[in-house]
Amino acid sequence: MNYALIGSGMLFVAIFGGWLLVRYKNSNKSKQVKWALFVLYFWVLNFVQLIVLALVYQLMKI
Repeated sequence: MNYALIGSGMLFVAIFGGWLLVRYKNSNKSKQVKWALFVLYFWVLNFVQLIVLALVYQLMKI
């Protein structure tokens, strides 16, 4: 599979997921706190996706 397609899919999921988490979990926060939480959620979602995709890749090689 094309690595650019996988990377853009991961980017889309992380951006959309981070935006949804900030929008629905933290409604009473200031704008700066929402941006900081978005960045935190974005990176957490990226690393979770990387771990899951690495495990899937490793299991496919067996």
